[in-house]
Amino acid sequence: MTTSYKEYPDTKIVEIHVDGEVTREEFDTILADMNDFILRFGTIKLLESVATFKVGMDASMVWDGMMFDFKNLRHISHCAVVSDIGWISPLSRAAVHSCQPSYALSGWMKSPQPANGCKTQMQPASCTSP
Repeated sequence: MTTSYKEYPDTKIVEIHVDGEVTREEFDTILADMNDFILRFGTIKLLESVATFKVGMDASMVWDGMMFDFKNLRHISHCAVVSDIGWISPLSRAAVHSCQPSYALSGWMKSPQPANGCKTQMQPASCTSP
C-alpha cells in the first residue's frame, strides 16, 4: 500500500500519507473515509504528507479529487501539504500552503481557528516557525 489514512477525532484532523503511486482503490477509499469523517464532525483539518509520488494517476482521479475539494472546501478549516518534492508546492498553493512538518504539526494545524480567522482561507500568512 502506498497510502495511509488516519483520523484523529479529538482534534478533528485527517492525516493522509502518500509514498509512491496512488491506486484507484486507495483513492476511492480515502475519499469515502474522509467524506464520512466530514459528515461526523462537520469542519475538519487536513494534513497530507507526500514522501514520493509516482506520476501516472488516472486523469479521472484528478478530476474526482477536484470535485471532492470543491464540494468540501467549506468543511476544511486548516490544510497542510508537507513534502520536499519541489513540484508539489506550486500545485498545492492554489488551495493550501506547503510548509515544514514541524510547523504544520505544532503551529497553525493545531490552532482552533484557521489563518486570519477566515473559515474559507486556507493559507496562513506565513509558514515559518513562530
